[in-house]
Amino acid sequence: MRRTLLTLLGAIAAFGVLTASYATADLPSKAQEAGIQTGVSD
Repeated sequence: MRRTLLTLLGAIAAFGVLTASYATADLPSKAQEAGIQTGVSD
């Protein structure tokens, strides 16, 4: 029983870390991509 609860808590913690990592990642936005494309074509 204790092992099951620790496994579940570990899985929840890992999911939380991955979610936080994705939420704080530097993802390019559509505006930045458009600005880069127009800057290259000029």
